[in-house]
Amino acid sequence: MRNSSVKCADALACVLAVLIAGCSSAPPAPAPVEATEQSATAVAPAEPVVPERAAQEFAQALALLEAGRLTDAELELKQLALAYPEFPGPALNLGLLYERSARLPEAEQALQEALKRGMPSALAFTQLGVVYRKLGRFKEAEAAYLDALKIDSSYAPAHLNLGVLCDLYLQQPQRALEAFERYMELSGNSDKRVATWIAELKGRLGSNPQPQPQTAEAAP
Repeated sequence: MRNSSVKCADALACVLAVLIAGCSSAPPAPAPVEATEQSATAVAPAEPVVPERAAQEFAQALALLEAGRLTDAELELKQLALAYPEFPGPALNLGLLYERSARLPEAEQALQEALKRGMPSALAFTQLGVVYRKLGRFKEAEAAYLDALKIDSSYAPAHLNLGVLCDLYLQQPQRALEAFERYMELSGNSDKRVATWIAELKGRLGSNPQPQPQTAEAAP
């Protein structure tokens, strides 16, 4: 029974995060390129100016998405993605739409497109991880969550989703416990359901926590 409830929780946490982030009057501006060990001299690209018409059309597409009019929303977002290739917002929300419609290969493609368009965000990587997990590609899901946390180590949904993945799919209860505890810390210890999972994991691990296995390398 616990496994079933966890499976629902990871997707819900990420979908809500995407919806909240998408409810703006303009397409999200590309995030700055993060400097990494491989790209220490990366420079943030100039943010394109959002045309008023694009902002209005994007707001209309989001309203359709939130209203559950997925066919109409998909058409609007596709048109926006073609008309304004400099903005990642339409592709990101197409990824959400496809994930909600169980069109997982299309969701993966749309989210990858959002990342290519300049959205290396914790939100986008976490949603991509959810899609990978649903496709049964667990190591890729892990790498996506780690990418999200590399961008924003305080992004609570990524910790929650990583905990679910480690507990149910990677069979790494110690890592799951650590991820859930970090999620609770960031979310104000208000999620009673996750508190129950933590108690169950502690009981399962007992007084001798397992050594933490080597983590997968995050994708560049």
